[in-house]
Amino acid sequence: MFAVSAADIEVSHELLTEDVYPGERAQVNIMIKNNKATDDYFKIEPNALEMYPLLPFSAFKDVIPPIRSQVDIPSGQKLTFPFDIYIKDGIEPDRRYTLNFNIKSGTDPELKVKYPVSVDVSSPEELIKVTSDMPDEIIPGKEVVFTVTFRNQANMMVDPIELYIDSELFSKQYSEKLYPTPYEITKTLKFTPDPTAKPGTYELGIRAYKGKTLRGKLITTFNVASNPDVLSKVETSAGFLTRTVTVTKSNKGNVAVEEYYAFPISWLQKLSTSYNYEPQKISSGKVEWYFTLQPDSQYVLRITTDYRILFFSLVVIFIAAIALIYYIRRGVLIKKEIFSLRNEKGVVSEIKILIHIVNRTPRPIRDVKVVDILPNLLKVEKEFGTIKPVKIQKGEKMSRIIWNIDELEPKEERIISYKVKPGIHILGRIVLPAALIRYRTKERKIIDVKSNKVVFFSGSKEKKEE
Repeated sequence: MFAVSAADIEVSHELLTEDVYPGERAQVNIMIKNNKATDDYFKIEPNALEMYPLLPFSAFKDVIPPIRSQVDIPSGQKLTFPFDIYIKDGIEPDRRYTLNFNIKSGTDPELKVKYPVSVDVSSPEELIKVTSDMPDEIIPGKEVVFTVTFRNQANMMVDPIELYIDSELFSKQYSEKLYPTPYEITKTLKFTPDPTAKPGTYELGIRAYKGKTLRGKLITTFNVASNPDVLSKVETSAGFLTRTVTVTKSNKGNVAVEEYYAFPISWLQKLSTSYNYEPQKISSGKVEWYFTLQPDSQYVLRITTDYRILFFSLVVIFIAAIALIYYIRRGVLIKKEIFSLRNEKGVVSEIKILIHIVNRTPRPIRDVKVVDILPNLLKVEKEFGTIKPVKIQKGEKMSRIIWNIDELEPKEERIISYKVKPGIHILGRIVLPAALIRYRTKERKIIDVKSNKVVFFSGSKEKKEE
């Protein structure tokens, strides 16, 4: 537990979630104690400028609730405020990330605290996810082809990673490099079991090691069947958006044989595929049949895939999507433009940046915030248009300029403008990032809209990059 104390206020917190992984949430209680001699009311909220998307590299994507209304705290009393802090997918694990909460008194403007809450993000227990489509049953003397996939589940490089695939019938070893998620490596293995291999159940062990540490494994089994004389034939016929696979298995031997057939299939194919015999098992990526072949008998399996219904359904969806795009285009427009002034050498000496905002919705929008990001290669001049920024934040490589607009009526337009000057040694291509507008609808829903990026060349005519 971390605590911050002042003469009139005492803040502490309790992290309720022990293990937090990328893409999950951390539950935290923030406690505020009023040490004043009088009652007061306080407001607590996370610092939005430290969160995504205002801070693109932030580990925090959301906080629920995002804002607290003012709450009365009697003198000498302590209140608890629960928050759910959501961590972004794909961030680097085994690191500590900190988010500040702003706590302000409702009666004393000078009484305010910036309180940090740190979250330790751990690596998934299974760093390497191992999957395989090894058949459940194989026949001696016949080639077996299957795949093993190793997927990196963390945003970190694993190099080297030692991969081992072992059974009593075969063994493989690889040394690879696994890049950060969602990178994966798939190995295709082929082997032909010896015709004299004993029937029974065999274990297949697949393991991934980083150094001497086991970071992923899969232990599964497969059966080695007896060695009957079974002939298999697969035929494919196709028509307009249709395909039929006919599998024929003939038992030319003198004993009954327990046979197996697996058909690889995607989730999309499952929606459009029918069978003359219902499969006994349907799993991710394949369907399976188990059947018995008596001597001098055949088993004919027909698998028919018909995409015609799906095709016409997609046509309907496409038309609906066009209609939806038209509806979305009626939203808020933000467009970024530049006008440059060049000196006698043709080099840009001054740039005027315009941010054009139009409310194309049928309702007014409120609490409008416009954020523009500017590389520090360009210097902001103290010359703004009709709307002046409320804040200019200068970072190591970028500067952030923020404007506030109370409300935009339907069809109302605003133009924000300001001037910048490039450094004296800057030549070539310069990219100005997209501007962001954040506003609140009548239902108090927060909406973010980004503008186009702008590219200009200090030695040639500028152009836009959408």
